[in-house]
Amino acid sequence: MSRQLNIIIAGGGISGATAALFLSHLNVNVVVLESRPGRMTSIEGGIVMLGPNGMHVLQGLGLAEALHHRLNGIQVPWLHMYDSAGGRLGKVPQGSAERYGFSSTMITRWDIQEVLLDAMEKKRLTIVWSAKVEGAEEVTDGVIVHWREGNIVKERKVDLLVGADGIWSTVRTKMYATLNIPAPKPRYSGLVGVGGAIDISSVHGLAQYVTLEKPVVMVQGRLGFFGMTLFDREAKYVGWWTTHEAADRSRDEWKVPKDQIYGEILRRYADWAFPIPQIINAAEVVDAAPFVWPIYEVENLQHWHSKSIVLVGDAAHAMPPHSGQGASQALEDAAYLAYLLRQHQLNPSSDLNDVLAQFQRDRQQRVDEIVAEANRRGDQKRELGAFGMFMKKWGMRIVFYFMKEDWMDGWFGYKVPGIDDWIKIRE
Repeated sequence: MSRQLNIIIAGGGISGATAALFLSHLNVNVVVLESRPGRMTSIEGGIVMLGPNGMHVLQGLGLAEALHHRLNGIQVPWLHMYDSAGGRLGKVPQGSAERYGFSSTMITRWDIQEVLLDAMEKKRLTIVWSAKVEGAEEVTDGVIVHWREGNIVKERKVDLLVGADGIWSTVRTKMYATLNIPAPKPRYSGLVGVGGAIDISSVHGLAQYVTLEKPVVMVQGRLGFFGMTLFDREAKYVGWWTTHEAADRSRDEWKVPKDQIYGEILRRYADWAFPIPQIINAAEVVDAAPFVWPIYEVENLQHWHSKSIVLVGDAAHAMPPHSGQGASQALEDAAYLAYLLRQHQLNPSSDLNDVLAQFQRDRQQRVDEIVAEANRRGDQKRELGAFGMFMKKWGMRIVFYFMKEDWMDGWFGYKVPGIDDWIKIRE
């Protein structure tokens, strides 16, 4: 029998919880340290697109059906694109169940998290809330992890520390310190997202504009971008979001009064076609404070691992939201790392550092390509002059006219190596 591995995962988000669930089927003692005090109780994590490639990872855990049984979750085979005057630009394929086994799903991050945490609870996996990793010291036979639970400082030596603690990763900083290299820091992209959700009945005619047959509409204009989507199965609510340029400011300065936020987005979108001004006005009337998320980036990391520390998800490759692949890539990371650790346990003579090196080598090219495309899409949301918008609009119409579903095979048709094997391993 293989030697048991002791692993700490810093972060109980999508990548951390998924990694813990896969590792629970191996000879691994895994503990998840999460800095939040407990489960999210609302859709504060926003609405995300989960691609067919991400759904296959959940299927590997036997959780795809559980996600489909949630009250939220809309199948999205196409994105419908318009310009700010209401003119149709075309549609973009997001993956059909007929081609990929699953279609893309628009769902709240909270729903994905709840499915994963319910599964962890069912398997009685250990997750420690209000636990913030503060240090990591590599030693000959592992890594000593230091963390704080309230006022109590704790430490434990393990074989591997997995940094799944997001774009502002503490583990990344500590890992780079062990390599004697300055850690790259997140930098502001110049774009900010603002969004929220409204009752579909609060805007007359909205239920005929955004439908279960056309659940996601995205609008491009000179001063930014506006998107709207259904996300609950009964089509009672519409999530909305905008991305536009904004000056950099400190993290505290992003806490802007909601009147100022609505004033700014109305200034940009008041003359756009129905239903965009109406959605903004409806959100303001119900006194809903919108979410504000400045979009930060981290340069392509040269190092995802050291001898006994490895980064996954946004800690390794902050995925801009413009690709709709952030959650799916976090799931892929977790599944592939677990796959390689399984191979490592089947071959005890293999070296853990070589396993981690293979993880980065095999994942980085795919992730970098998706990040590059996400950044290209993000640049399309920056402000343009009249001529620039004219060229962009007609360029999009031409591309969308010729776009076929198989163009997205590289993203949506990908399956993590060994993902189907977990069905037998779980039995």
